[in-house]
Amino acid sequence: MSASRAASPGFGASLSSEAASELGLDEHQSARVVGRAGRMVLVEAGGGVGPAVPWDRDLVLSSDVRAFPLADLLQLVHAAGKSGFLLFQFGGDEKAIYLSRGEVVFAESNLEADRLGPCLLRAGKLDREQLATAESRFHPMTRFGKILVELGFLTPRDLWDGVKTQVEDIVRSLFSYTAGWIHFWEGEIEPDNTVRLSLPTHRLISEGLAHRDELLRFIALLEDPRVRLRASAELSHSGSENERALLAALGEDSTFGSLCHRSGLDPRTAARTLKGLQQTGHVRFGHDAGFADEYATADDDVVREAVTLHCKLIFELTAPLVAVDGPPAVAERINRIVAESVARGRKLLAGLAFDARAGLDPSQVEHRALRLTGDRIREVDEALGEIAAYLEFELRNHPRIPDGTPFLEAVDSLRAMLIR
Repeated sequence: MSASRAASPGFGASLSSEAASELGLDEHQSARVVGRAGRMVLVEAGGGVGPAVPWDRDLVLSSDVRAFPLADLLQLVHAAGKSGFLLFQFGGDEKAIYLSRGEVVFAESNLEADRLGPCLLRAGKLDREQLATAESRFHPMTRFGKILVELGFLTPRDLWDGVKTQVEDIVRSLFSYTAGWIHFWEGEIEPDNTVRLSLPTHRLISEGLAHRDELLRFIALLEDPRVRLRASAELSHSGSENERALLAALGEDSTFGSLCHRSGLDPRTAARTLKGLQQTGHVRFGHDAGFADEYATADDDVVREAVTLHCKLIFELTAPLVAVDGPPAVAERINRIVAESVARGRKLLAGLAFDARAGLDPSQVEHRALRLTGDRIREVDEALGEIAAYLEFELRNHPRIPDGTPFLEAVDSLRAMLIR
């Protein structure tokens, strides 16, 4: 959303204390009006991750990532060669990316797990004892990286590589969120840190999507009831709040679901934290014999392709029905089929529904397919194939479609691509 000062006489104006109170802001938090459009007024509150954005910078984009995925938004900024400050917010999580001419130059986060120390620990550049020693020397007037160099734990070049790894990890981690808000202020905005990198945004987007898929596979493994989680070492004081919560919640033989419930963490946060604890030897996994062989299933790219082809086929078969009956009626009929399939145990379709336009979001199907265990391709083929078969039946027997054959012949090439 763009904001025009000429069209908005109140642009940049501070809110009164009464208005700020109505918006739930505390007395120490500043706020300003940054844009108006019809009945909408956009207000920016101070504080949080990142700089206090200068008032001469325009907030040009604000979007819910459930409607516009982060990869699409970041690709848009990159392709347009924009410079500015991008802020992601979800609950209490805040992460920020600084861009110059579309390329990432820095990133920061308010999460303890994204701090330099834990990132170096996960990368194997520090051990727990070194991290604890460095943290005992740290105070707000010093730079943590400088302390690591002074202690001889890192060389200056190691520190540079470590900061680069930290920034890349923060950017890649954003793609694991399925909800939240993105805001983008345009204009050169320097990070408070003296480090200024030049990282290829296109590569980070690709790696971020791969990181997301890897996390989904890991969650699928953890959610299998045969997998058990056990603590194997005590955590030093340098552990994050989430790490301490998970280890405190671990029993003698915990399942992932019970662990999430006891720790109060959502599955994605818990999985990301467990991955780090596994890498540092604090958590180990146990499972039934033969489980690993069963889990080694189809390549992710094959799963994505199967989902894409099935969704295209379903779209083509739905279109003529929508033309004669309207989207709501068609969506209602298909959703009955979906509900019946779920009741028969089709895990892929659980929680999915055709919207009011009789459309199915392929990205949602893909997310669920990548989290399946066992033969994922078979599950995709059978679950989505059942919907396609129902639509073909409707086209052959619909009272207002005299001859459905032309529609069915038009998708022969798609159907052929699905034959394995």
